[in-house]
Amino acid sequence: MSMSQMPPAAAPSVPESTEAEIDAGTALSNVYYIFFIIALAMMAQTTACIVSQGVYTLVPFWKSEFNLSQATAALAVTSLNCGQIISMYGLGRAIDRYGERTVVGLTMIAMGIAAVAGAAFANGYLVLLSMTFILGAFFASAQPGGVRAIVRWVPPKHRGLAIGLRQTATPLGAAIAAFMLPTLAETYGWRAAVYMQGVIGIAGGVFFWLFYREGGNQAGRESQATPGLRLHELVRILGRDKAFWPVLLSGVVMAAFQYTFAAHVILYMADHFRVSLVVSASLFGVTQLVGIPGRVFLPWIGDRAYPGRRVRFLGQIMLAGTAASLVFVFLPADTSKWVLVTILAIIGLALCWFPLYLLQMAEMAPKSAVAATVSLGGVLYMTAMSLGPVIFGLAVDTLGYTVAWLLLTAPVLASAIQLCRLKAQQPI
Repeated sequence: MSMSQMPPAAAPSVPESTEAEIDAGTALSNVYYIFFIIALAMMAQTTACIVSQGVYTLVPFWKSEFNLSQATAALAVTSLNCGQIISMYGLGRAIDRYGERTVVGLTMIAMGIAAVAGAAFANGYLVLLSMTFILGAFFASAQPGGVRAIVRWVPPKHRGLAIGLRQTATPLGAAIAAFMLPTLAETYGWRAAVYMQGVIGIAGGVFFWLFYREGGNQAGRESQATPGLRLHELVRILGRDKAFWPVLLSGVVMAAFQYTFAAHVILYMADHFRVSLVVSASLFGVTQLVGIPGRVFLPWIGDRAYPGRRVRFLGQIMLAGTAASLVFVFLPADTSKWVLVTILAIIGLALCWFPLYLLQMAEMAPKSAVAATVSLGGVLYMTAMSLGPVIFGLAVDTLGYTVAWLLLTAPVLASAIQLCRLKAQQPI
């Protein structure tokens, strides 16, 4: 037999047991890295919130330093929110196009640099307002970037828990800022506190950029295969899903409800139930305390008990919150504190709606526009949370508290009923 007629040499075989061990080892390493991704997303959100939410804690110091009125001092928060609203959708598209590692890492570093520059060069309140606007504009990448990272790496059956864990970073970052920054400002001056914000923002951005890697599941890898969709194209595609508009509306009405409730309930309880502001604030604190574990456990329950039915579960949570709110509004003035605590705890659980909403928006999105879809919802719910407290205040002044509360809860009830009627849908 000539050399040309000889059959090709067979490739060396790999024992089946070895192949299985390789697959098991790869799967195990992926599991470990998924946990690391969740921890990394929590770290990024925590450090970003220390920088952004820290603005709330420093407003009193700026008010004193620059002899401002209450309304003028509050412009720092308005400027922060405006920055987020204006930049969020554009950053979402950039994340879909270039990846969360690059965009989130760089914007967090830029946020830190802006804080350092503000601390170094701010010689008036106008400069500080510019700084807070820039902080908000760069902070807007944290939400869509973190959600997209979860969708890329975490399997659908565990995403609710992952999103819930990540969202606990928001109150954690706010709490760290509340404990740390005023102490620094009181001891060393407000500039020292802003310098600290800057250092934390830069460190968080560098850490995320160094250790996060693009990848994850097939849907995640495909999401950068095509350029980002234009807004009208994205809305047209999303509109084909019958659940999209009801879910989007639920985010708007719940954001308006949550932030209006937070802004007005302390004064309402002090007035209606004839308790001191301190007692009223303590009662309100119940809703915040319940919300910390609730952000984890409600999405976890959604993963376990409502697979493929997160939309209906979100609607049921909203229904429970609406029912508790209506009971709360019509409680007599001499209601027992224990009854108040129970009702407020139920409302606090309903205010854990946000992780489920974020995840549902992400799972309805086209694979090439996850961050843009989350950002689109973000622009709308941030607008609602900014306008809600003002509109509610006008309603109280003209129609009274009872009518104002009914006007606030009616859209939530209508949206919840619509969500509960939707059919189950499998996540991407």
